[in-house]
Amino acid sequence: MGVARVVASAAVLLTAFGAAEAGTPGAAFAAGSTGARTIRLVLTVAKGESSQPAQRRASLTCQPAGGSHRQARTACGQLAKVGGRVDKLQVDGGACTMQWDPVTVTANGTWKGRKVAYRHTFGNACTLGTATGAVFSL
Repeated sequence: MGVARVVASAAVLLTAFGAAEAGTPGAAFAAGSTGARTIRLVLTVAKGESSQPAQRRASLTCQPAGGSHRQARTACGQLAKVGGRVDKLQVDGGACTMQWDPVTVTANGTWKGRKVAYRHTFGNACTLGTATGAVFSL
């Protein structure tokens, strides 16, 4: 009886591994179990200098792009260029006024196994958009 369980367990693991290699639905389970390929972020935008309460919130997954983020594909592409390091985003911005109307954003989750914990206050929504592109366009 014990050998049968070992064989059955091995079959399940091999099936999951094969699915991950083939890119089938089981791949998400197999890849997610290691954490090495997982890209999941929760993004928030709040008016003011505090991140609470958040007026907007979205989930973002990449590879493939998805979640509740309305521009997931573009946001994932911009983040991929900087290795998921939100503080390194270099989006071609534009000119903004110097009006102080602060907006605070957060990004928390994982990027290919690395923890992401980002919080920053921008002077206004325009400077947020010019600095971060689609990432916080929730």
